[in-house]
Amino acid sequence: MSNESVYLPGKIRDRIQDLMKSHKVTQAELATRIGCSESALSRFISGKTDKLGDENIIRIARVFNVSTDFLLGEVDVPDRLNYDISELGLSVQAARNLYTHKVNPQVVNALLENPEFANTTNLISGYLDDELAKGFAAQNQLYATVASMLKGQPEAARDVKKFQTPVYQADLAAIQRSFMAAVQAVKKEIGNDLSATRELTSQAAKKIYAELTKGQKKPSRKITPEQIGEAVAQSVSHLPGVDTEMVKQMFLAMTGTVTNHEKRPDDQ
Repeated sequence: MSNESVYLPGKIRDRIQDLMKSHKVTQAELATRIGCSESALSRFISGKTDKLGDENIIRIARVFNVSTDFLLGEVDVPDRLNYDISELGLSVQAARNLYTHKVNPQVVNALLENPEFANTTNLISGYLDDELAKGFAAQNQLYATVASMLKGQPEAARDVKKFQTPVYQADLAAIQRSFMAAVQAVKKEIGNDLSATRELTSQAAKKIYAELTKGQKKPSRKITPEQIGEAVAQSVSHLPGVDTEMVKQMFLAMTGTVTNHEKRPDDQ
């Protein structure tokens, strides 16, 4: 039964029996794996005793890779969420960075769940251990030896040296490709909303266009810069202290549409 399964409600004895059945583990095998006697485990499962010990409960949870909450009947989904830091291989500082959100936990989760990122970590491990670099270093040494044997032919020696490769170049190129592939996969998975934003913007533009051309004949619909300026000004008219006419004129000036506001003599 997979960790995504949901079990029927039950108490710890029910859970242990269900887990042994689904994982095909006998009482004797389970007792050996948690380090207690088979008779002690049998008495607990049968209900003859309530004594099993917290440490044995934790060990049983680890054997079946489930949470202790599930084992105790607190939840019905066995997903194990309470790994110990040491079990995960995290340093105290790494765990602190996660707890204090110095790193983005959503991004960390998405990367760790991505198969390509697992490959990235393996490539980085190889880079740190000089696995690939040792091969290139040996190859470069071979070219250097051949070049030294061609001292009487300078051009040939230079040609041989051209075959030498920076020892970490291949490592770093592979890491970069793998990491960027993982990041792109995460971007695609956890929220590329750009297309949705464009759609909303398109809808908003159509709505504005319909509002500004209301009452006009369809074939000759036209929007003037002044109309758009008015719409922009009205959109902020609710804000305190906003001079809508000034906003409108600022918009027109920014778009290169300047109106002449000098008053004519007959307007005096």
